Amino acid sequence: MTKTAGAPEIGAIERVLLKISDGAFGAFYLVLIGFATLPAMSLLLGDAGSGWIVAGFLLSVLLLLRIVPAVVRKLVPFSGATREAWAVRRRAAKRYDSYQWGKLLWIGVGLAIYITASGQFSPSRIVVCSTCLLAGTAGMVRWRAVSANGKQALPTEKAHGVAMR
Repeated sequence: MTKTAGAPEIGAIERVLLKISDGAFGAFYLVLIGFATLPAMSLLLGDAGSGWIVAGFLLSVLLLLRIVPAVVRKLVPFSGATREAWAVRRRAAKRYDSYQWGKLLWIGVGLAIYITASGQFSPSRIVVCSTCLLAGTAGMVRWRAVSANGKQALPTEKAHGVAMR
């Protein structure tokens, strides 16, 4: 994108961070998190990471997906335009649960890919994966309906007058 007169410029790192929760790149990022969740659980918990521990571990991962970005936003100085874009997204997430629930779809896809590739078809893993896929699909459908009605749209660089290099 070209620089708009008087618009703040966002660097490459901030552009990547903004895209993490946006579109195809954001979906891919969440699929990777879903795919890595079960191997990480096995690595950290060993044999204790079997059965219904999967649900608790996934909840811990989801909690970390909220805490880590909040800590990074506090510790690292980002441009005003980037902070504002994230603030708009956080307001949308607080106002519309479906925005957050839609993320579960992509995490569920990552879980499904890992379960299929590894052949680890335990009932607990299938139930957790299916729950993510179903809840995520419902959230995504609802979010698309809400955002299509013009009630809520996520920020774009153009809408905030941010120039991307």
